[in-house]
Amino acid sequence: MKLRENKFLSAIRTGHQQVGLWISLSHAYAAEVIAPSGYDWALLDMEHSPNELA
Repeated sequence: MKLRENKFLSAIRTGHQQVGLWISLSHAYAAEVIAPSGYDWALLDMEHSPNELA
């Protein structure tokens, strides 16, 4: 099985700047809203935010 290209890693290796977003919301909708917005990466921070999963 051929692995697909890691576009983020390829861009970093070639020196292209990547723009991302740090998300501190504990709901899956946050990622769904951000996904089509054009950012190169998104980090979901579930530890350093005032959210609870309960």
